[in-house]
Amino acid sequence: MYSTKGVFILLFCGCYQMLVAQDSLSASRQKISFNGYIKNLSSYSIDKLGHQNTFGNLVHNRFNIKWKPSTVITFAAELRNRLFWGDQVSRIPDFASRLRNNNEVWNLQKAWVSNNNLVLHTNVERLYVDLKKDKWQARIGRQRINWGMATVWNPNDIYNAYNFLDIDYEERPGSDAVSLQRNLSDFSHVEFVYSSSDDQKKIAAARYFLNRWNYDLQFISGIYHGAATLGLGWAGSIRETGFKGEAQYYFAGKDSASQLNLTLALDHAFKHGWYLTVGGLYNSRGLNRNLNNPGELNLNLSSRNLMPARFSWLLAVRKEISPLSTASCTIVYSPQLDLLILSPTISYNISPQWDADLIWQSFFLRYQGSFQGLQDIGYLRFKWSFAGNGKQ
Repeated sequence: MYSTKGVFILLFCGCYQMLVAQDSLSASRQKISFNGYIKNLSSYSIDKLGHQNTFGNLVHNRFNIKWKPSTVITFAAELRNRLFWGDQVSRIPDFASRLRNNNEVWNLQKAWVSNNNLVLHTNVERLYVDLKKDKWQARIGRQRINWGMATVWNPNDIYNAYNFLDIDYEERPGSDAVSLQRNLSDFSHVEFVYSSSDDQKKIAAARYFLNRWNYDLQFISGIYHGAATLGLGWAGSIRETGFKGEAQYYFAGKDSASQLNLTLALDHAFKHGWYLTVGGLYNSRGLNRNLNNPGELNLNLSSRNLMPARFSWLLAVRKEISPLSTASCTIVYSPQLDLLILSPTISYNISPQWDADLIWQSFFLRYQGSFQGLQDIGYLRFKWSFAGNGKQ
């Protein structure tokens, strides 16, 4: 019996041979493109519960490469290299083991150095072949399944949900998956995706996407870790205000209870560079009471745990100060938990290749009868981006 990895390899080889036979290649059409960045992120954390301060530093490099030997086939690979040092490494046991993406079934990571002072880690973030022929498209391998339509919280993103508190991961996590898409028209398609994770938990779902009444709409049906799930998403506008929403319902399974995640969001661009977003999230399995112990608060966000509270509200304001700089502030509040998250940011474009960001995050919670600060984190980030292409 073939392993999952063996099946992927056979699909790669079989599809490639079939398409090469249909579409002859010429050296003049072979093209390689690449881009990436190097970032330095320094952080300083004030833990008000443990009464200790933590310094950390991360050098983060990403290298993305695509090879398009024909109009039909594209190969893509993306590497994520990270060098950690500081108190965050020395104070967290088995720090390197926590860097694994649980959506990935193949172990394509390597900790080159791992000790109490320093961790140098590499992971293959994307590795797929993309095949397009007429109205069909197939993508096989490690990829991003992007089914989210709302602004901040994405209940429909069942394959690889991301943690919006992770300020240094704009690409978002991927999954080891096979996806197949059939275009029905210029504005509609159906898509089927199957994925597996490192703990052999599987997701298989289909999505029907269309545009109607000037709204993008999607309907989702599938199996998530052994439980049936149905989803609905939309993105459009009410006059000049964007209106987006997603709902995902999980039926009770062998190891899980039924659950509904629902989000609504409005966004509007004003004059003089102002931009406003307001939104809400309902998690039927979320906490709806004050906590006696902050340890009960789970901010390891996932597809089913987009926020730990039953209800959460968001307000985000962004202002363009100049063509090169912006200031923003995001406020998240969960009233039943009395949980408050504040995150102001100042961004500056130093040059076409260089960017700088100053980011702050503060967490507050009511527990043991009083409203108290949990943690403050300050980040300073510099980013240098590069790009290029060449013909082979």
